[in-house]
Amino acid sequence: MADETTSVLIVGGGPVGLATAVFLAHQGVRPILVERRSGSSVIPRATGIHARTMELFRSVGLEEAVRAAGMEIVGPGKELEKVRAGRATPLVMRGAQSLAALGQSFVMEAHDPPYADFTPSWPIWCGQDHYEPILLDAARKHGADVRFDHEVRSLTQDADGVEAVVEDLATGTTRTVRADYAVAADGVRSPIRAALGIGQRSQGVAGQFVSIIFRATIDVVAEPRDFTLVYLLNPKAQGLLLFIEPGRWMFGVNYYPERGESPADFTPERCVELARIAAGVPDLAVDVESATPWEAKHMVADTFRSGRIFLAGDACHAHPPAGGFGVNAGIQDAHNLAWKLAAVVRGEAAPSLLDTYDVERRPVGAATADQAWMLFRTRGKLADEEKAAFRDFVIVTMGYRYDSSAVVGAEPGQEVLPRELTFTGAPGSRAPHVWLTRAGRRLSTIDLFQGGFVLLTGEDGAAWLSAAKSVANGAVTAHLIGPSGDLSDPDGTWAGAYGVSSEGAVLVRPDGMVAWRSPGAAADPERALGDALGAVLGKEL
Repeated sequence: MADETTSVLIVGGGPVGLATAVFLAHQGVRPILVERRSGSSVIPRATGIHARTMELFRSVGLEEAVRAAGMEIVGPGKELEKVRAGRATPLVMRGAQSLAALGQSFVMEAHDPPYADFTPSWPIWCGQDHYEPILLDAARKHGADVRFDHEVRSLTQDADGVEAVVEDLATGTTRTVRADYAVAADGVRSPIRAALGIGQRSQGVAGQFVSIIFRATIDVVAEPRDFTLVYLLNPKAQGLLLFIEPGRWMFGVNYYPERGESPADFTPERCVELARIAAGVPDLAVDVESATPWEAKHMVADTFRSGRIFLAGDACHAHPPAGGFGVNAGIQDAHNLAWKLAAVVRGEAAPSLLDTYDVERRPVGAATADQAWMLFRTRGKLADEEKAAFRDFVIVTMGYRYDSSAVVGAEPGQEVLPRELTFTGAPGSRAPHVWLTRAGRRLSTIDLFQGGFVLLTGEDGAAWLSAAKSVANGAVTAHLIGPSGDLSDPDGTWAGAYGVSSEGAVLVRPDGMVAWRSPGAAADPERALGDALGAVLGKEL
């Protein structure tokens, strides 16, 4: 007999676990989350928050809070006054022996896409020690039960649910928690993945590092001062130096076990010495906060699901840090899974909808991990065969495509990561961003996708509104875009952007991905919409 029950048990309280709790709670599902740490992270890793992730935070009302906690990322050489004021940092990479020699280094990578063309959000630079508390507060505010100092000792499942034995590390007592489903967001070494016997594909380990987090006032005098990460080519201290926030730095230093080196070599005195070498200032005043070992590893699990247990984030795909893909892909896992779990828990979808989590997210996770591996290993110097497989940063972070039973009409044989970044409203792709107005106030189409199904139609699509009311029974929010509708299109661009006429319609999933579209009018809108929505949900409507 279980001591307590819940719909969803989340194991792991890092960014992915907390995001899963937020997204579920926002859908009205109140999960239990257990995390063995005593609180949220105090280490500022996973610092690059991509535009797509900011869109997901926007959908649950957290974009402004996360943005306020971080710094804006600007393009190379741009808006330097913001950089100097400590409110912005460009995402540019350079090679140098130290910060004092930064002016002699060279640009290795520069990500400066025209975000305003395709999103109302933009990326920021923010350590997880700043945004985890925001996720934690939001999860609890919406009803999630988050328990730190708790560890899962065993996790079993049967045809009807999962059962976990959870220890309260503060008291040593254990309780049995019964759940309909479990989400394992328990990291790259995932004990749950191992216990389930799920295999993995791996390119191996690209390097061993110790991340030294330190505080120091370093005057970077090179112009332009446009860097976020410096790859130091110094034989005395080779590694990655990251700017975290004014006066705070992270230095990921290589060490080599085959030479007899280990994390134990990084004493406080050695860390101070390395920080001074990185800065190029022999007598620099340094306050070392921590020194944490880690490895740049590539891994993709053979499946992201085993029965009623789902893997998310590093538990199912591990990335070298290049591109900052890891935590962003994990949060996208969480968002994809949360709406599906919620729909099944509420009885709105058949359990078969949950099969699409692995079908959709595993190809994306694998492609993203492969891109990170290439980027980390080559740093822009790709072999010819790698160039054919390599994709632009924004394609990896925003342009991925899904093809599953939860998408009706996806292009057959489409690439998971297309060669060009295009948002056309095609089924299986992210719904395009278009500026609209409501009662004279501007909003993006992205702002319409806040956790439920949305149907968009044009000025001559009133029949689709009636169909939505008849078929969906309140499960679909329908909008007519035009002079007689609830939304206006001042630039006249939405229909073209979504690939429909004024009589057409587009059905967008709760995760902002296009589920189905009718380019023009349908002979029987009610049947067309009902068939499409029923196919996505796996049940007849």
